[in-house]
Parts: sequence; structure tokens; C-alpha cells
Amino acid sequence: MLNQRTKTPQDSTLEASQQHSVKGNMARNSETTQPPAVNALGRDLEKALEFLKAKDDTSRFVGLALLKPVLELEFSKQSGTEEEGICAVIEQCWRAIPVKFLDRLLKAKPEGKRTKEEAGSMVGLAVAVLHAFMTILVAPEKDDRFVGRVPLLMSALRSTSLETTTQIMQVLGTLATTKEGSQLVFGARDEEEKTDQKPKSYIFVTVLLIDIRSTIPSLQEKLHSTEYSNISERIVRAYDMVSAFIGFLVQSLEAMDSEDEDEGSGPTFSAPMPVDLLMKLRANISEVMSLTMEHLRDRYDSSTAGAAGLHPSARTLSEGSTNLLPIAWETSSGISRDPLTLSQLRALSLWLRDEENDALRREASGIMDVFLALYQDISYQDFRYPVLLSLEGIIKIPEGVEAFLREEGWAIFAADLGNILPVPSEHARGIEIVRVLLAVVEADVTGPAKEEWMPVVELARRSVVYAPDTTNLELGVAICQLGVELMVRAPRGVRNRRRDAVVELRRNANALLAKADCASGGIRDGLEEVVQGLDSLSF
Repeated sequence: MLNQRTKTPQDSTLEASQQHSVKGNMARNSETTQPPAVNALGRDLEKALEFLKAKDDTSRFVGLALLKPVLELEFSKQSGTEEEGICAVIEQCWRAIPVKFLDRLLKAKPEGKRTKEEAGSMVGLAVAVLHAFMTILVAPEKDDRFVGRVPLLMSALRSTSLETTTQIMQVLGTLATTKEGSQLVFGARDEEEKTDQKPKSYIFVTVLLIDIRSTIPSLQEKLHSTEYSNISERIVRAYDMVSAFIGFLVQSLEAMDSEDEDEGSGPTFSAPMPVDLLMKLRANISEVMSLTMEHLRDRYDSSTAGAAGLHPSARTLSEGSTNLLPIAWETSSGISRDPLTLSQLRALSLWLRDEENDALRREASGIMDVFLALYQDISYQDFRYPVLLSLEGIIKIPEGVEAFLREEGWAIFAADLGNILPVPSEHARGIEIVRVLLAVVEADVTGPAKEEWMPVVELARRSVVYAPDTTNLELGVAICQLGVELMVRAPRGVRNRRRDAVVELRRNANALLAKADCASGGIRDGLEEVVQGLDSLSF
């Protein structure tokens, strides 16, 4: 079953890719302002606002129809020519739209004289406006006017056009990055649902998984085709939503466990869906993650060894053509440049850490070289946190530890740890590195600590020798704990060669313990543990 420990990866959200700050663009590009265009934009917004403030739905509908192209134009701008006045009018337009009117549009169905096409247009207009405002406004995921539309957006997914469905997915993906939003997207039950029907959240996640599962196997051959961009963008959104669901699921199960421990102390937290459906989703998610690892393996192999395994027919523009398609992934930057890679790693890392599935972790051990290569390649995207999170799960099995050591994981992480120590802003990642290395050292399959790992002891000595006070000492203490564990597990000869470093480390750790600002808290407890471990070495 799922591990109940909850932890959110640093870069597991969609906020950066799905939010657009009008004010930020205005500040960066104020010199490019074009008053005539801004004035025309303002007039269009004012006209739309006038209709939106009317009391009848017909006028409001006209207002939305006028507003939609203006907002889409605003979103499409890359130069950011907005003024504060324009921003204010955009905000006024958003506040002027009655949410009940939006809800009526989202509920539109063919009935009476209203055709299926007309109902679809009404839903599509409401979704397009919500999508545009969400993209332009700041922090929309915290706005109740957006969050409150989730149930109707979920219902609309069943019968909307591809364009509208895509926009709904983007809106839901952004809203699912908050606790309240994820609860609504994945956990809320529709009051109209009968007991024998599957919850919409189950259907929603299942559709995402089916889309990924049916697309990934053939995605490699489309890498340099004109359709790849649109396909991969859709699959990126699907992976991001699956990541949000996994995070929600883990938090839900943890909350339920907490309530079991504190019976009668508060309201009961209901399961996100029936247990049998959760079990089906677990199996489906694991299958998708297995396919994901196969795709990463193939993509990485192609990027490092050319077009290995690629059928010749995939190298031509069309049947019968003699013009070869260039292979964009023949260089190692192909896989690291693709946004799909990061979305895949985010979802995969959460599942490998939280799902107690040894078979899947063994499969992940087989792509250890891919994980470590991506960790070191931050030319275009930063894969380091999802890789660390993945390893946290993989090294729980012996095969994972062996693969990590075989692929020089220790050398890669130890070197990074040394680079991180003088940079306080990077210390959070350093602590995650120590967590992985400590688990490797403590694994039964590892055996005695090796001579080539001992530079960590010197790093531990430096982490306290040059510490002016206990500020930013959390990473230093963690490195010291790792150093102590290495010394305890090292052969006697290796240990004796580090005698001077150990003596100095103990002296400085004791000195830090004596400081007033280190009188309490986890740092003091950690230092005491370090001193006790060093004392046990009898130097």
C-alpha cells in the first residue's frame, strides 16, 4: 500500500506554467507601451464591462462574447504592453461576472429550442472566459470564484469539444495545486451521483491514465513531426494532473490515519473514493509509471546513441518519400529540453516514493543511469528534486542501492554536496542528498563503508569548522551525522586514517553545543547525536 509519509516535491505544481502576471509583464516591458493599442483595449474592456453589469442574462452573454477575444488577445501578448488602468479594468470585468450566470452557462444542455451546438457554445464560452482570466490574473487558484466552479467544470468534461476540454484540464490543473482545490477536483462526491455509479474523480483520473497509456508507446516516433508539440503538451497536462492526484491521495490517507489515532477528537475524514476503485487506480497508475520508465529509457538511449531501434519508416516525411527527417534527439539535450520529461519525472517520483511496489522500484533501478544523467543536466530544466524523490523510494530495495553505487551515484551526490555547503539557498537540496546517501550507507547490501566515500568526513569537519554560528547549520549537522555513520561502518584501517579529522570534528561540535543560540531544537539534538557517535569511536 501507499506509504503514509507526506512530502511535496519542490517543483511538483503547475503554477509556473499556467499563470501569467499582467503586472509583471508591464514592469518588465514598460518602455514598449503603445498608447493607441492600450486605449483601444481599454475601450473594448469598458464596453464589455458595461454589458456585464446589466441585470439580464442576454446582456451578460453579449458582454462575455465581447470579452473573450479581448482576453485571448491579452493572453497572447508576449511584449506586455499593459498599463495599471488596463489591469484594473480586467479585474473589474472579472468581478462583474455573476458566478451564478457562469454556472448557468456551464450547466447548459440541449433542451427545448436549444440545440446541442448552442449548448456546447454556451459551455465553451464560459470555460474560455474562465481560462483566460485564470491565465491573466494573479494567484487565481486562491480565488473562491474560480474554486467554486470545479464541480461544474468536472461535469462539463463529459460532453465538451477538444478545445474546451483542454482548457478545462488546464483550469483544473491549476486549481488542484491548492488543498481546497485538490479536494474538490479529486475528493468531492457529486450529490447527484447514485451509489452504484463511479465518482467523477475516478472517471477523470482514469481518462487521464488511458490517454497517457495509449499515447506514450508511439510518442517516440513522432518526436520530430509537426504534431509532436500538441500531443506532448496534452500529455504533460495529463501527467501534471496525475501528480496532483497522487499528492492528494497520499495526504488523504495520512489524514485518515491521523484520525484513526485520535478517535473522537474531530470530524471524520472520508476516503476519496471506495476502496475497490482506489485499488484499481493503484494498478492503473503503476502500469502507466512502468510505461513511463520504458519511454524514458528509450528516449535517453536515443539521445545518447542516435536512433537505436528506430524503424526506417519513421525517418521519412511520408510514405514513399526519400527525404529523411532529422533526428532532434540524437544529442543529449533532446530529453533534457523537453517539458514532458520533467512532468514524467514529477509523477514518477511521487509514485516511486509513496507506493510500496518493489517490482516497480526494481524496474526503476534499471534506469538509474537515466536518473543520474538528468540530475546532472540542468541546462534547460531542473530535474534534481524529482530525481532525489525518486531515489528515496528506489533505494528502499537492494537492487536500487546496488544500481545507485554501480552508476557512480555516490560520487555524483557527494560532489554536489560539497558545492552546496557554502550556498545557504541550496541547503534544502543538500539535506535531501544526505537523506539518500545515509539510506545507502545503512542498507544491508552496502557492507562496510568504502575508502572513496571518506571525503564526506572531511566535508563534515569543514561544515562546523567554518560555521561562524548556528545559522544555516542544519545541513552541516546532517553531513556530520552522515560522516559519523561512515566512520562507524568503516574498517579499522580506514577509520584510523581519519583520526585527526574526527578529533577536530568532535572538538568543534562540542564548541557549537555550548553556544547559547544552539540551546534547543533539532540542531542541538543533532549535534549531541554527532558527539555521542564520535565518542563511540574511542579516539
